[in-house]
Parts: sequence; structure tokens; C-alpha cells
Amino acid sequence: MKDEIRMAVSLPHELENEVFELSDMACELLEEGKVEEALAKIKLAWEKLPQARYNTSVSHMILCALIPILNTAGKYDEALQLTKEWIADLETSGYKIYHTMPYILHGETMLFLKDADAAKGSFEQAVKYGATKRDFSDQPAFYFEVAKKKLNDPEEILARFEKEVLSRPFTVLRPELVELSDEVSERIEELSEQGNELFEEEKYQECIQVWSEALALVPQPQNSHGEAFWLETSIGDCYFMLNDFEQSLLHFLNAKGNIETNAYENPFVMLRLGELFLEGDHFNDAKEFLLRAYMLEGQEIFDTENEKYFVFLKQNVELNAPG
Repeated sequence: MKDEIRMAVSLPHELENEVFELSDMACELLEEGKVEEALAKIKLAWEKLPQARYNTSVSHMILCALIPILNTAGKYDEALQLTKEWIADLETSGYKIYHTMPYILHGETMLFLKDADAAKGSFEQAVKYGATKRDFSDQPAFYFEVAKKKLNDPEEILARFEKEVLSRPFTVLRPELVELSDEVSERIEELSEQGNELFEEEKYQECIQVWSEALALVPQPQNSHGEAFWLETSIGDCYFMLNDFEQSLLHFLNAKGNIETNAYENPFVMLRLGELFLEGDHFNDAKEFLLRAYMLEGQEIFDTENEKYFVFLKQNVELNAPG
């Protein structure tokens, strides 16, 4: 089980929307300098999550807002407790650890508590579990220097933290969206077309390379760009064709997390997620997403798929005509 992907607990779409709205309100309030009001909103979002709250479809998003706001409000002990519980949840799950943000946020919290050595250990742990410069992209640049052991002196680390973090009036949780330049947009379009041709020729590995090159051109945060939604979906479909369901699921989950494009309105994404969950023996999630695909497009969406997916749906759901 150590190399398997741990599936997040899906929430009802209405609850997800409610939590997203509270998170957005918290970010807006924080940007206005209303820290306590922002904290109240993001805490309310966290409290709405059911049991297994560290592993729901919105847990990562909420914790990545809640912990920095707690630190901004000076509630370091609360932030520390959350990061510890989040890390413990990951490390005791028995599944491979893909999420590195808990370690990054734990490291930052330790800097607020003036423990540079502990912060250093957490940042290094993030790298151990696969964090790259991209994962640190929304953080002060010196965090990654610490993680890569290029900055080691505790006094210098705390001095940089004082200068680059504590001097800010408040934490910015939503960095200004970087618009794609015409040049980058044209290059992404060019690579996308190349990928389409390769896909038609069933050259899926080459296709993955081309579309991954295009995805790398999308600036952070990538889930704020519609281009990333299409590319994540396309790369995921290539992996699906190669029967690499683990990698496919990672990309389709990234597509599902895109905030520019509503994946729940895309029947193909719902279909693939349902199929991938079924391949991983996550039957409740499989039923949910296959049913969503059926309700959006009807039985026709299953016509070109392996019949086992629609058979599973019929065996587990009493189907009526969609719409």
C-alpha cells in the first residue's frame, strides 16, 4: 500500500462550494488587513468539514489558508498543532506521501516561533518527499535555499525571516495572477497542436512529453489558468491510454482542482475520474463520478469505453434517463 495513492474523501458539491466561498471571503478580508475577520471565516470553513477532515477534497486548500492566517494573527501554537496533526495524518496513513505543503507550513510556523533548526528540518523533509522549487514558488525564496542546505546558519535564517516575512503587514494568500503573454499563449497553442497530432497517432509517451512542456509554461498558481485544466486532462488521458492509472489519476485530480474551469460540468473528466477510481477499487468515488458523467451526457458517453464501467454503474445505481 506504501506506493498507492491515498484517495481524498469527496464532499457533496454544495458543501464544496460553500467552503470555497468562505475561503475566498477569508482571503479578501486578509488582503484588506482584517485578520481576525479572515480567521473567523476560514475557521468556519474548516469546522464544516466532516470527520477525516485532513483528507477531504478541500482539506489541502483550507489548511493552506488557515495555517498562514493563524500565524499572521499571532496564534502560533494553534498553527503548530494543525501542522503536526496534518503531518501525522499523512505519515500514519500507510500511503505514499505526495503532499509536501504540510512540511513547508510547519517549517514556516517554526520560524514564527524562532526555531530555525526545526524549520530547517521541516523544509528538508519537504524536499525528501519530492518538493521542488515549484512547490516553494509561493513562499519566500530563501525557504528553498534552506531546504536545499544552501542556507544553514540559524541566525541568518531568522534575519532573513525578519526582513522578508515579519516586515510584511499581512500574509498574501492569493498572489496576483500572472497573465499569459501572447508569446507564451502562442507557444502553448503550438505545443498543444503537436500533442493532438501525436495523440491521433497513438504516440502517447511522446504526447505526454510535448503537453508537459506546454504545462510547464503555465505560471503559478497553475490551477487559476484554464490552459492548465485542458493540459492536465490531456496528459491524464494519455496515461489512461497507457494503463498507467496512478499517474492518470494525479493529472485528472489536478484538473478537478482547477478554479478557472468547473470540472464538474465536464462529462469527460467526470467519466475518467469514475473509471480511475474504479480501477483503484475506490467504489464509492467511482459510483459518484460515473453517475455524474451519466447525468451530464447519458449512456452515450460510455459507448466507446470498456463495458465494465457502465456495468458497474448499473449494478450500483438505479438509473433514470438524465435530465
